[in-house]
Amino acid sequence: MEAVAAAAGTSKPVLYRRWPDRASLLRDVLLHVATGSIPAPDTGSYRDDLLAVLRGWAATLTDPATAPVVAATVAAMQQDPELRTAFREGVIGWRKAEMARLIRRGIGRGELRPDVPVEFARELGQSVLWHRFLITGDPIDDEVVLRITDEIVMPFVAARP
Repeated sequence: MEAVAAAAGTSKPVLYRRWPDRASLLRDVLLHVATGSIPAPDTGSYRDDLLAVLRGWAATLTDPATAPVVAATVAAMQQDPELRTAFREGVIGWRKAEMARLIRRGIGRGELRPDVPVEFARELGQSVLWHRFLITGDPIDDEVVLRITDEIVMPFVAARP
């Protein structure tokens, strides 16, 4: 908290009035970064909403300014339970809720089948990007995003004729 206070040009007591502990501060910072870089649109089409979200993740995971921060955060989470909780509750929790909302909206519009298993569908596209980022190092580009959307997610969730 000392380093944060110094960088912000304030004092630790000022920080502690807003954030009672380090985990609260981390959660808010991570959520701010995620909500600023990964959209939660309503384009009128589930496919287009999904493309916007996956393109946001792809940009975050490939941008030279953000990719190292994401990688370092994931690595540090293994040793830091506060950071792990902050990331899971802030970034991942928010994203899961947003994806569930997009899916329910698509179901409501008749684009998606009503029995879509939301808990899996909300993670399906993003999990491929995270796997490429963290495990395989395979490319993450717009072609990959389009293929994930059209060849994996949409066939899984689309309303059946």
